[in-house]
Amino acid sequence: MSLTFELLAVAAGALTVISPCILPILPALLGVSAAKGLRHLPFWIVLGLTASFAVFGSVFAVFGTFLGASNALLRNIALTVLFFFGLSLLWPRPWRSIGTRIGALAGKIPGADRAPAGKGGALLLGASLGLVWAPCAGPILGIILTLAAVQGSFGRSLLLMGGYSLGAAIPMLAIGYGGRRLYGKVASFGRWGDLSHKVLGAVTIVTVAALFFNLDTLLLARLPGRLFLADRLERELSQASPAPSAAFTRTAQGSTDGSSLPVLGTMPEFTGITAWINSPPLTAAGLRGKVVLVDFWTYSCINCIRTFPFVTSWYDRYRKDGFVVVGVHTPEFAFEKDEGNVRRAVARYGIRYPVALDNRYRTWNAYNNSAWPADYLFDAQGRLREVHFGEGKYEETEMAIRELLKEARLLTVPMAVGPVRSNVDFALIDSPETYIGYARSENFVSPEKVARDRTRTYTAPERLGLNEWALRGEWKIRRQYASLRAPGGEIRFRFRAPQLNLVMRAAGEPLRAEVLLDGKPIPADFRGADVSPDGTVTIGFSRLYNLVRLPPGEKREHTFGLAIADKGADLYAFTFG
Repeated sequence: MSLTFELLAVAAGALTVISPCILPILPALLGVSAAKGLRHLPFWIVLGLTASFAVFGSVFAVFGTFLGASNALLRNIALTVLFFFGLSLLWPRPWRSIGTRIGALAGKIPGADRAPAGKGGALLLGASLGLVWAPCAGPILGIILTLAAVQGSFGRSLLLMGGYSLGAAIPMLAIGYGGRRLYGKVASFGRWGDLSHKVLGAVTIVTVAALFFNLDTLLLARLPGRLFLADRLERELSQASPAPSAAFTRTAQGSTDGSSLPVLGTMPEFTGITAWINSPPLTAAGLRGKVVLVDFWTYSCINCIRTFPFVTSWYDRYRKDGFVVVGVHTPEFAFEKDEGNVRRAVARYGIRYPVALDNRYRTWNAYNNSAWPADYLFDAQGRLREVHFGEGKYEETEMAIRELLKEARLLTVPMAVGPVRSNVDFALIDSPETYIGYARSENFVSPEKVARDRTRTYTAPERLGLNEWALRGEWKIRRQYASLRAPGGEIRFRFRAPQLNLVMRAAGEPLRAEVLLDGKPIPADFRGADVSPDGTVTIGFSRLYNLVRLPPGEKREHTFGLAIADKGADLYAFTFG
């Protein structure tokens, strides 16, 4: 998440505090500041008030996750909502009448005109004030909630809500401890409340425009010193044992029949499926009596690709005992919606279990899913028993499959489950997944400004910093990818990871490109699986190409290069393993 959004959240919280409808709430803080022996009660009042806002925001968190987990259309819907919040601040007349009513309600809260008794009373008073104040803060808080939805991840939404709470809490605490003198200054700011709302409304509308046209990514790509704190935090959280999806938590129960696996909900239907591969259409009811693993994936995702050997081995090992895998293919890029591309990927990776094409995100949303890959394990009665996001925990998942097969009396041949280890050492991966299209690109350092959807000649700096990349030649950078528009183009990336992959395709006939490492033809022992003995790669249909595979013990940074002689190559994203 950009620092711009976090600063906007803090500013929004502060502007809410100086709005006119805050004035009826301030006497409670002033009463505490004037009371003797109650030095720290302002803190507890403010804590209660901000906590009630947190609960209010949590009510909408599921809706925000829904928006962030869906496709670009729903993202634009979120931006439309944000636009109307901005308009509501530019035209504040309706909110003046709400402020009057807020004053009347605040005056009726017990204890609002005097110091509360003890910490518990202060917390309760703060929570009551927060609920009363919520309608007045509606348009500003709505901006933050909608921005959180646009971000599309829990970690980033949490940072936004934290920034908003911080912005609101600091001036309130200052009033509580500062007394009437500070209150007088804040009251004098009241006449600027409408103006501040209009300024924030204008900033919001400008922000919507920047988000819609992805101007924020273009600006951030030009800034040095990129930090990946939020991304790394989210990656670590996803690798931990996550809570089940919100679509199931409302029906969670205890374990059954002495099993160690709890009952988390029931299987949603497969909805909006455009095609089925390896199977006729399946239904939740038709799968009753089977142990079912629903695996969300997309074929150019390196994290999904690394799970295929484990998922396919489970299917081959236990399908005769009543085990079914349903792969729900939900695309990330537009080319992944093409049924022919998915069928080629299914054949390439030896996937023999049923695959459902969820191009419209209907089943993804029915599960309230938020990640690739994601596994949902259901027992023979159609009850959700285990959820896992990301890679890893293969041995635990297989043990869970066996436990549910035994529970349903389907496992007929005893099998020992040996230790299962991933061949990926994540501690060695210091380069993040990097998108090339302007919608989500980061760390682009060619000196020329990105010309969105227009052809431009780019040059590459002599040296790149870690995780920086550049283009050379005539390219058209589109929303999801960059297209080479004239012969003799090149892309470079400075990375540190055991393997480098590039999602790409040839727009027409297959193309050959030379793979370079540190400015020279890639050595034989550094070549990836898709690099020929002559050091070239043939770019064909849209997929992930493995281009660099470092020998064991090689941990240095390297500069990757791909020199493409002919035009017509489309490059989407770098991934690392």
